[in-house]
Amino acid sequence: MPSFDIAVIGAGIAGLNAANILHKAGHRVQVFEKSRGLGGRLATRRTDVGIFNHGAQFATARHPDFIRYLEQGVKAGIAQHWRPEKWQDGSDNETSALVPTGSLARDENSGRAETWYRGHPAMNNLVSALNTGFTIHRNVRIARIAPVSRNRFELLSHPVTLQQANPLSHGVFDGIIVAIPAPQSAEILMPLSPRFDVLDDVEIAPCWAVMLAFAPSNPIPYDVFASPDPAIAWIGRNPNGNTAAGNGEYTRWTIHASVEWSREHLEDKASNVAETIHDLAHHVFKKAGITLPQPVLKQAHRWRYARTTRPLGQSHIASADGRIIAAGDWCMGARIEAAYQSGESAAHAIMTSLQTPWLG
Repeated sequence: MPSFDIAVIGAGIAGLNAANILHKAGHRVQVFEKSRGLGGRLATRRTDVGIFNHGAQFATARHPDFIRYLEQGVKAGIAQHWRPEKWQDGSDNETSALVPTGSLARDENSGRAETWYRGHPAMNNLVSALNTGFTIHRNVRIARIAPVSRNRFELLSHPVTLQQANPLSHGVFDGIIVAIPAPQSAEILMPLSPRFDVLDDVEIAPCWAVMLAFAPSNPIPYDVFASPDPAIAWIGRNPNGNTAAGNGEYTRWTIHASVEWSREHLEDKASNVAETIHDLAHHVFKKAGITLPQPVLKQAHRWRYARTTRPLGQSHIASADGRIIAAGDWCMGARIEAAYQSGESAAHAIMTSLQTPWLG
């Protein structure tokens, strides 16, 4: 089988799964990621007081392939089962924008108890098994795909400095998978083909995430507060260990604001968001009979594209005779599993297309 040059834009679980499959099939793969970390919304922030999973908090699995992947991660020590102690006040609000949709405790289709998985020691470790030796370019934001022949395409980014008038080229490829949020994909892909106009139909809600750390205090019997306030969708305790002292002495919480609150305050300053959500969280803990000390760390992170609320309804979308493909969780839903499956589907689709004579 011939080998092809394939670019993957985005190093979330969809992009990395696609790249992993393509690399193992013998293709020359390069991944381009706009940030310095891998995993996309499987995000981890490292601080002087320890790590924060400030993106997705856990994963669930229904498809045998993804169950197998997560269980292999457990055996390899990069994932673990998570059975948190949950506090709920009886309300029936939505779950976190970055948490898988559905019941917090049960599979919404079968009614059976779901297994929760976390990356170990941090959420972004869930993708470490997918980084299998292909090239990853970090801190590179691709701005344009330019056809250079009937069946090859150049990746371009904006100039780094004002003195560089021309876009920067990052190579010419036989096929490209774009695995980033739908609105960002649309900026790159809609100028190429009207096939990608459906990207405008996808809806993704934002989420403000606030990270709070507290010095040692009385033990707290809960790990999760689910939908505890109209403005808060989720409060979750971060895993112990990996602090500056190495002994897990700080208690660290991630708080996800609700979709409605995040939309209303989307352009607020991060410092103001952190202050407001901290005050609201203080009242939530107080309702649970817990008095918190003043935090030793208080930070906010805005996820402009957090949870898919209206998906595309198919595993991927393609143009250029299947040589340019868009993929991601937004194709099939808000679950981490949906991103994994979309990346797999895109990889197999582009391999099929590259084996087919160019029809354009």
